[in-house]
Amino acid sequence: MKIAVIDGVNQDIGLNILFPEADYFINNVELDKSNNMKKYNITPKYDWSQINDKNYDYLFIIIALYDAKPGTRFFKQNIYYILQRQIKIVNDNNFKKVFLFDNYDYDYDPNDILQNDKITVFFKRNYNKIKTYKSNVVPFPFVMFGQASIIEKIEEQFYSEQKYNTIFFSGTLFVHDDPQINYFRDRKSIYNKIGKYIFNPGNLNYADFIKALRHSKYSLDLNGVGDPNKRTFEILSQGSLMISEYNDLKWPFEEHFHEDTIFHNDDDFVEKITRLNNNDELYIKCLTQQMSIYIKYFNKKWIRSYILNHTTMYYS
Repeated sequence: MKIAVIDGVNQDIGLNILFPEADYFINNVELDKSNNMKKYNITPKYDWSQINDKNYDYLFIIIALYDAKPGTRFFKQNIYYILQRQIKIVNDNNFKKVFLFDNYDYDYDPNDILQNDKITVFFKRNYNKIKTYKSNVVPFPFVMFGQASIIEKIEEQFYSEQKYNTIFFSGTLFVHDDPQINYFRDRKSIYNKIGKYIFNPGNLNYADFIKALRHSKYSLDLNGVGDPNKRTFEILSQGSLMISEYNDLKWPFEEHFHEDTIFHNDDDFVEKITRLNNNDELYIKCLTQQMSIYIKYFNKKWIRSYILNHTTMYYS
């Protein structure tokens, strides 16, 4: 079975790490990932005329779909142009299946932006558990734009017994407001309320940042513009207990992180940190539960199987 991946602006090589047999097509480079691609023997292809149903059985498309919606606040003309090229390939061919991986921050139904009967399944990064989506949309939080793919780091787990009793955070504070879609995120306000409890060393190089995560008893995961954050994966991989601001993200598995690690407001945060600090047994229970989830689901084998189970792709 032949797979073509179209990742217009070279945002995420994760699918090619999961499916190394696939060919990888891009339009242009957004961030330089040449070293990452070399590591995984991924050679980008630019000739989209080769993407047809004679050469490929399945088509994977990676795109931040909301960027291509005209009239919106954050519309990007180049992404719109790339989407039109992708849609033409879909419409002009009869692939066995076409799957679109939408890595945009917002929790909309992608069918509201792109209606096309040839799209078999939408894999949605930010899938809201209290919203209703069409049946062809499934959660997939593992695709995300950035310098490195989440998949690249997902099995690099470390754990340190030596931990300082700190709640570590180092990140950007912002207010994001998009009234067109009624989407609002405010990191500044919640941080200002709980900042006195937080160990924040400021900007760190990546090696020192990871070291600080690993040696912190707790790490704070504040909501970003979209769910989940890259920070979420970094915390989980280092064995620090993640203290998360509540959101409605649906993970693609039914197990849950412990309720005592998720806070709704500043009072709830203080109450839960106090409870954890005063109860070593509860802390160990929460951390064990977190590490069990990470080991079971945050690995290449499980994620690849998850995709295959939702695509009914079969290999001889």
